[in-house]
Amino acid sequence: MTEVFVNPECPFSLKSFDLLTQLKNNSSKIDLYLKHEKDFKRYIEQAFQQLCQLTIAQLSGEIIKLINIEIDLSLDLDIPFFEYNLFSKKMEINFNNAHFFIRIIQNGLWFGLYISERSVNRQKFIKNIQNNTTLKEIILQNTRITDNVSFFSESSQHISTINPLADWLKIVARQKSATKCIQVTKYIGYDKVLTFDYQQLNNEIKLLFEGIFPLFLVATCDAPIIAIETYLHQANIEYAKYYCQQGVKKYQEENYQDAIKQFDFALEEAPNLADAYRYRGKVKAELGYTDEAISDYDYLLLIQPKNYEIYDERGQIYYKLENYDKAIDDYNQSLHVNPNFALAYYHRGLTYLKINNQQKAFEDLCRATELFDKEKDVDNYEEAQRILKTIYPDYSEPLFTEINQNIRSKGLRISESILRRYHLALKTRKFVILSGTSGTGKTWLTKAYAEVVAAEYLLVPVAPNWTTNEDLLGYFNPMDKEYHYTAFSHFLEKAAQEYEQAQTEKRTPRPYHLILDEMNLARVEYYFAKFLSVMEVRMREGLAQIELASEKQVLLPPNLYFIGTVNVDETTHNFADKVYDRAQMIELEVCRNDLFEHLGEVDYREILMEVWDNLHLVTPFAFRVLDEINHYVNEAKVLGISWEEALDEQLLQKILPKLKGADDRVGEALKAFVDIAENKFHLSHAKASKMLKTFEQYGFTSYF
Repeated sequence: MTEVFVNPECPFSLKSFDLLTQLKNNSSKIDLYLKHEKDFKRYIEQAFQQLCQLTIAQLSGEIIKLINIEIDLSLDLDIPFFEYNLFSKKMEINFNNAHFFIRIIQNGLWFGLYISERSVNRQKFIKNIQNNTTLKEIILQNTRITDNVSFFSESSQHISTINPLADWLKIVARQKSATKCIQVTKYIGYDKVLTFDYQQLNNEIKLLFEGIFPLFLVATCDAPIIAIETYLHQANIEYAKYYCQQGVKKYQEENYQDAIKQFDFALEEAPNLADAYRYRGKVKAELGYTDEAISDYDYLLLIQPKNYEIYDERGQIYYKLENYDKAIDDYNQSLHVNPNFALAYYHRGLTYLKINNQQKAFEDLCRATELFDKEKDVDNYEEAQRILKTIYPDYSEPLFTEINQNIRSKGLRISESILRRYHLALKTRKFVILSGTSGTGKTWLTKAYAEVVAAEYLLVPVAPNWTTNEDLLGYFNPMDKEYHYTAFSHFLEKAAQEYEQAQTEKRTPRPYHLILDEMNLARVEYYFAKFLSVMEVRMREGLAQIELASEKQVLLPPNLYFIGTVNVDETTHNFADKVYDRAQMIELEVCRNDLFEHLGEVDYREILMEVWDNLHLVTPFAFRVLDEINHYVNEAKVLGISWEEALDEQLLQKILPKLKGADDRVGEALKAFVDIAENKFHLSHAKASKMLKTFEQYGFTSYF
């Protein structure tokens, strides 16, 4: 079978169609099926059944009221195919009678309307449309034909591609029509099927069935015009919504039995009214009718398969039933649809507590508190925090392969070797310095790594005026006799408390990562002096005490890591050898290919990379500048400004200010920039030309 792209959320796989092909080509089909029955059920029957159930659940209520949905899977090993058929409730289930079908065969998916030549529905169809101009007009105006729909005809008369439905009706309506059976179908090849997910396949089938349902009514109703108008107007939906609203009022009043009656009335009028299933499920859960509540939620999720709140609500029912595996499955599904749904993290965390998985419970509840905090949900935030204080998980660091994979999934462009060096440096020294051009992702790396290894994280921006340890650690005020903490010293105490608690409970402590951002804006050996000495003690003995103030000390535990980020330019200070001796230094270099890929398919990618090629040795720039340029250009497009004009402004505002100095390379870079900008970018070309002229006259230039 030809290699094709397979959507990970497609119900079928290459294995599905491979099995059907084997069945088609095998002389003893029944033996092959029985031999591989488990595979047929797993790769075809179960997926096909779920697809058909999803389709039925999402058909309009008027259709559900008229067709029989209580049918089973049909299997024909001779052809071979698997099929579901939907018949009119007014007629017996007979394959000669009018019915909708969904069929999977070795080449793909086939579905539509079928009426046999031996069916009374065929005669009724022909009789209804013969000499009935009004009915024909209604059919032509209200039958919605999707792309690639086939109208079956054995007539020699050609069916026009411009208005195939009108031509087909003329052929079928003849008294002695050569059309033996009536078919309106659509076929999707297996290679296309595999690119769809459940919902996309469902939409294809649903659109065809709903679009050609007027044809089904012509074949099955004695008064088709009234039936079609009822179907189109769907007046009953208004009654259903009214009953549902009344049911919600009864539910809010805690009049549960009357609420259920109202929801039942609503579903009689509109069998697929989602809100009625949701609230009826809530009421039944309140009353303890858990099986019925789950049944309502099951059907609702067929109607709305992306409703993450319902997965969470059904999960809570399973939780109360102490079916924790199913509860976790539902919370997982909820978070698959919406990865930022706080309640699902909260409920999954509570479930993990029930099965004594402290680590996962801790992680979920931490994530829930973050999201509750963002949402300003004070009550849930405080409750989650209260539960968190009762949990002391044993820490387990992920494998490096997992760390590497997770960091790459965050979009950070960094080589595996640099990441490995950072990983090993933290283990070796617990003090790492990351250097490199501004915007290369140094701070991003510290944040991403800490998240992946589940470390507590604090970013402390270093100020240029720091000269003493007190700037970093805080100080003791003799006037009020209190120690005035900084975020840094608070973090030290939290790391020490975690270590000491873990020692008492005989577990591995959680790591704490403390980041000094742009740490060389001030002299490190001044404000960081205490740590440079104490770190050596910790390296030798595993633990050390650091003095915050007279008679106030804090433990410097082994689970505390220091990471500094540095840029090297005229605004920063060099490091003393004492710093280098106590740290692992890693430089993050900018790779041209990474920048090229990071830009994506933007119109100006080649131009911007040409600018980078000619300027980066003199005035390096990296991911942060590219992201800002992209954002600026996108915002400019909203205002109707061309990308050329917007990029010109960004070259002027973000790139040229970096070009300065007396180095001959500055002059060469300016010449190259002027050539690139000529006749393309007027603002930046004019400014660069002026800067170049200054350089040629005085041997020095700057933006100002």
